[in-house]
Amino acid sequence: MTKEQILDGLIAGRTLIQEEWAIYAEIQAVDELVAENKATATRWEWRPSYQCERRVITAGPAALAVAA
Repeated sequence: MTKEQILDGLIAGRTLIQEEWAIYAEIQAVDELVAENKATATRWEWRPSYQCERRVITAGPAALAVAA
């Protein structure tokens, strides 16, 4: 997904579960959205129900302000 597609999904109320083996450009896009305050992300974490580390991404305050 592109940065714009990720942001559109977050603004629409979707939650992104990003796995450690995601495409590097997608990881970088989420990092940029977090830096811009358009997304929030949990720390990378291991869950027994997953076979890798993952983080949960939701819309940040700046994205929600745009959506309002």
